[in-house]
Amino acid sequence: MINPASINLADFLANWYGSPDLPPDPLPAEYDWLPTPLKEWHRLSSQWDRPLARHNRMIPLERIKLVNRKAIFLEEESQEWRSAFDSENPDIVYEGEIGEEWKRSAETLSETIKHHAVQEITTTARFQQYCSELRIDRLTHVLAPLEQVGFGGWRWHDNPNCRIFMNETIVATIDPFENIRYPQFNKPGYATARVASNDLRDLSYLDEIQEIEWRKIQL
Repeated sequence: MINPASINLADFLANWYGSPDLPPDPLPAEYDWLPTPLKEWHRLSSQWDRPLARHNRMIPLERIKLVNRKAIFLEEESQEWRSAFDSENPDIVYEGEIGEEWKRSAETLSETIKHHAVQEITTTARFQQYCSELRIDRLTHVLAPLEQVGFGGWRWHDNPNCRIFMNETIVATIDPFENIRYPQFNKPGYATARVASNDLRDLSYLDEIQEIEWRKIQL
């Protein structure tokens, strides 16, 4: 199990996106109230001229507003699911769907930011393979070269059981067909899987696994 605390974001991003292209953006004094992990992320991510996310996105600093002690800093592409930090204890993160009650996340702010950065590799890496209905008994083969990252998990989409696995050149997300709010949509024994790498050769082992139909994406 990979401890999220062991992930150095600067090294991780450089490994996947190459050396920084730009100097870090200085943050105006008006953002001094923001928690350190969030400011550090925005300084760091400003050093690449390519997008570091295609699905979920970090809120631009100028749009982060404090409402009832909570400030939304991360949102899903549809803007229906959001994460917010607690202004009085910034290490506490809350998650929620628009119109629903906020619930405390199992992750700290720093861990949530790392979770976001790692998960988005499966949408930004040059080569991606996606299976919408992967039999659970095939997972052992898909995940053979990878190690799970011990993230606490998000409640987004009512499925807190999405897991992330990786090594130096591959990141994979495994999302079981489990919905805690709408169990009628559950499909026991199946999951969606997305596996990504910047080198197609690193994904070649997936084609040798029988009974899996992959959708292949190249950016």
